[in-house]
Amino acid sequence: MMRLFSVLICSAVLIFSSCGKKLLPTSSVEEEYALERFDFDYLQAKSKIRFSSPDRNLSSSASIRMKKDSIIWISVSPVFGIEAARGFISQDTIVFMDRVNKDVYRYNYQSLSNALNFDIDFEMIQSIILGNQVFDFKGDDNFSKRGGELKIDQKRGRFELETRASSKNRKVENVKVREIPDGSKMEIIFSEFNIVADQAFPFNTNVEIIAKGTEESTQVEINHSKVEVSNSPISFPFSVPGKYEN
Repeated sequence: MMRLFSVLICSAVLIFSSCGKKLLPTSSVEEEYALERFDFDYLQAKSKIRFSSPDRNLSSSASIRMKKDSIIWISVSPVFGIEAARGFISQDTIVFMDRVNKDVYRYNYQSLSNALNFDIDFEMIQSIILGNQVFDFKGDDNFSKRGGELKIDQKRGRFELETRASSKNRKVENVKVREIPDGSKMEIIFSEFNIVADQAFPFNTNVEIIAKGTEESTQVEINHSKVEVSNSPISFPFSVPGKYEN
């Protein structure tokens, strides 16, 4: 369970940016290659998460609740609707409660950033769920168009990223990430876009990670069955029992 949670967090770190053949001034980029950002106040989703690796497979139902730019709440229930884990992500910390083993795990963004050698923040995690662009454009990024596709190349720290987006709905559809110099790879595919609150939202997300020195892959698939947004506040219940290990 913790491995699944870690993969999802790491996926959030590495999302959105793209590839191409020409350099454009920032003002031209913003006008010609601007990608749509899903906007909301409060969001609730019913989802199914599938995780597979060389040594483990897991399928679980999940409930996701979000307050824009503030809170991400996740409840994971593998069987019979019984909650096995709950996560609470804020602008400052990440807390994950393992109800099966009675453990609690706490992180801050600095510790995660140090562990991955890459700056992580709340917006990145939020963007992977919403299908939003994470990294702002820079003047030395590369951009191109082919048919109905936008393509952008970016380099951020030790990662090279290639993003492809539809010129129709301006939503990211494919992201490829390569780590330099060890060659670890990640690919993220967003599909099954449905209209939620008059905006395109990806109801299917596939993540594949291939670590350096091996062709064995870790895969995460997230399928949303229902996504709703509202202006009315919703609850984010989260408390750690005293008997849990700290």
